[in-house]
Amino acid sequence: MKKTILSCLVLLPLVAKAHDFNAEIQQRQEAFSTIETISEQAESTIDGVDTDWKELSELSNKLSQHSSALFTLFPEGSQKDSKAKESVWKKSEKFNALLSQMDSGFEQLNRASREQNVDLAEAGLESAQDTCRSCHRSYRSRW
Repeated sequence: MKKTILSCLVLLPLVAKAHDFNAEIQQRQEAFSTIETISEQAESTIDGVDTDWKELSELSNKLSQHSSALFTLFPEGSQKDSKAKESVWKKSEKFNALLSQMDSGFEQLNRASREQNVDLAEAGLESAQDTCRSCHRSYRSRW
């Protein structure tokens, strides 16, 4: 009996390490895809004095939500079967800094939509999109 319990205690960490990260991988891929789609919608919504501020506010809120969710969707071990490069985890400080930079751009867009400030909205969205492109070059594997 003692041997069986001891064997289970020894194997428990191995079972925990074998966690299936498919849900996290799918969620982050969906978040990035949604961010791309909504960013394009936000870009076409910003139209100087004819900007639809209500629509832009809704879009910027969604962008902020998806952007914030990404901070939890790259747990250690989720690199297997992922399109993300190993450097996401090996150079996580830089990767997280880029996620923060993207998130800040979307927060700026969100603030701009509340203030109805076209220049701030364009700058926030451009900052977030530039970060997306930079991050893709550094951290996403090609097929």
